[in-house]
Amino acid sequence: MKKTIAIDIDDVLADNAAGFVAFSNQKWGTNLRPEDYDEHWAKVWAVDNEEVERRATSFHESGVLRTYTHADSAVPVLKRLSLDYHLIIVTSRRLQVREDTLEWVHRHYPGIFSDAAIHFAGIWDTIDDQSIHRTKADVVDALGADILIDDQLKHCQAVVEAGKQAVLFGDYGWNALNVLPAGMVRAADWPAVERYFYDS
Repeated sequence: MKKTIAIDIDDVLADNAAGFVAFSNQKWGTNLRPEDYDEHWAKVWAVDNEEVERRATSFHESGVLRTYTHADSAVPVLKRLSLDYHLIIVTSRRLQVREDTLEWVHRHYPGIFSDAAIHFAGIWDTIDDQSIHRTKADVVDALGADILIDDQLKHCQAVVEAGKQAVLFGDYGWNALNVLPAGMVRAADWPAVERYFYDS
């Protein structure tokens, strides 16, 4: 029986940080760089949750997610992995952008993920003080996934604590950690992901 790999979208399959800060700088006159990005938008913008909600709604309604670039190097790796593993997507994106997300995934990763294989964790559907602490671990567990590939440290840590494996993707400021816990490895890019699964 094939093991299941759950894969994140933003900053794993899609270049989210660059797209987010470009939109923010243009729309709200911020002076952000991709390395300033953090999943906790209140921290990035230094605003309260009410203003985060206002900006998040504007951001999601803009359609900018449809314009994100994708990781070209992921395509051949995912095609190879799909022969040996069951691949699903688990994203923290809001349900509000479900249709934009499905269209983007099918355009850039055709034939790899069905609609039924794309799951929304619901973490940010309601923004409150606890949102930053919520993880995808429960969703990954409910879907029976064995491994998570994600750029967010908290999601990888929670999955490892639940007894599963995690690949911490990318060398980003928001996921810097000198020593990774047992059960977690870092893959800087998609060729490194492929080496982890086939050379280790």
